[in-house]
This record gives sequence, C-alpha cells and structure tokens, in this order.
Amino acid sequence: MTGDRIYAWVRIWIMFLAVLVCGILSAQRTIKPDSPALAQWKARLPSVQKTLEESDEENCRGAPPAGIVDAFGTSGDAVSVALVAFCTGGAYTDSITAMRMDQGKPVLARFRDARGKNVEIEFLDGASAMHTVGVKLVAEKKGIYSYFADNDSEGKPAQCGVKAYVWNGRSRTFDLDPRLSKTASAEYCRSLRGP
Repeated sequence: MTGDRIYAWVRIWIMFLAVLVCGILSAQRTIKPDSPALAQWKARLPSVQKTLEESDEENCRGAPPAGIVDAFGTSGDAVSVALVAFCTGGAYTDSITAMRMDQGKPVLARFRDARGKNVEIEFLDGASAMHTVGVKLVAEKKGIYSYFADNDSEGKPAQCGVKAYVWNGRSRTFDLDPRLSKTASAEYCRSLRGP
C-alpha cells in the first residue's frame, strides 16, 4: 500500500468515527425519560386503544395502533389528560384526540364552545409548505391549544391563530376560552413572524 492510500484510509476511518461519535452524542441529547404523566398514559395504552375502538373513534382501517403524543397530570391530580394519535388525517396530517382519566380509566375528553354548547373536536397535527396545524397541552393552564398557520406564496405567515380550551372541573369538559385564545393567538403569530 502506498502512502497516499494509507492516508486516504486513515481519513475515511477518522470521518467514520467522527460521524459515529456525533450520532451517539446527538442521540443521548435527544432521548429524555418520559414524564410521570406520559409514562402512566403509555402504560394504559391497551385501555386507550380499547376505548377508541368502542367509541368508533378508531375508524381508520389499517392504521397503526394509537400512540400517546403528550400528557399532563397523573391519576391523583384534578385532571390527567393525554393527546393520542390514532389515524392519518390526510396528505400531511395525523388525527389527534384528547383523552382524560376518569376514575382510573381513559375516556374521550368532551369539549364545549364559548356558550357552553357541547362540540365535537378532532385535532389535526402536521405541516406542509403552505399550512401548519397542531395541538399541544399547556399544563399550567390545564388547557389544550389547537393552532394553525397558513403561509403566503413566499412562505411568510398570512393567517394564524389558536383556540384555547381550558379544563372546567364542574362540567368535566374543556371549554373554549375566547380571551385566552386571543392572547395565545397573538403570542403564537408573533413567534412565527420572528423578532
């Protein structure tokens, strides 16, 4: 083997090792343990799947089994909630439903509009070049935020907003809060536009 070939092999091995080490370090940074709430919900995944099937929420033939996306609160808290992915919604979205614990069993969360009328809510989560939709839990508000953003042809935000649903312990529902929705929308839209 000539000196040039040895040098080339040494460079390849060094690059390989560098990529390997970077990959390992990156994986260690991104893997974090589940929160107690998330772990508790994941442990109840068979019950979650059964509840979805019994309620006809799981109507996507051939879809992968339900998965817990996020959660807050444990069974001893006033409210324990999880976002559950249960079906692909279209070209770029997944369907997400909200569930809560009721006497240790997962049940579908119920929602009401600003006037207190029961409403059916199915959240979508995903993004394309022009549209973004999503849902997130906000534990400190005991809320579920549904958000969207539509971009113009240049990729800049044209429309955006948030609907904030907050836990109502009396009615055991998540109620739309117009004031919080307005505040959350302003914050979210400002974050999209940047500083």
